[in-house]
Amino acid sequence: MNKRILLLTALILPILALMASAYLKSAQRSSGEQVILPIEGFDPRDLLSGHYLIYQVDYGLETGCTEHDVETSICLRPQRQMFAADALPEDCTLFIRGYCDGSADFRAGIERFYIPEEYAEALEKQVRDKRGELVLSVDSQGNAAIRDLLINGKPWQETVQP
Repeated sequence: MNKRILLLTALILPILALMASAYLKSAQRSSGEQVILPIEGFDPRDLLSGHYLIYQVDYGLETGCTEHDVETSICLRPQRQMFAADALPEDCTLFIRGYCDGSADFRAGIERFYIPEEYAEALEKQVRDKRGELVLSVDSQGNAAIRDLLINGKPWQETVQP
């Protein structure tokens, strides 16, 4: 009887953890403040990786990261500016947390978007032509989640044909 309980527990716990993770991501996407930021393809050799569109987010900053492998935040309101994670000013009411990677680019975990393979070529071309924008949900702790990908201001599904 003990083996059955252990087996049942071993099966149920990962399922519950996966369900909780999906619920938390869904809650974050629906409860955060909506922000729209432009994107562009940055590596013509590797814009499309598998079923993911890989791009660079334009945060509207004059300068990027000056240090490597450092936790950083970008204040979006009242003024767009980059700060060390522990030096965010009190008047910053909307920000995205991330880090400066080894190539001095800011990364917030929103740099790729899953797309079905049949739409890959059309979307890749439009992002290269600087027609793409991300609709993000940003919570009060600075966590950003992707809500949608826009092409020319419309949801991507409306702009592609198989």
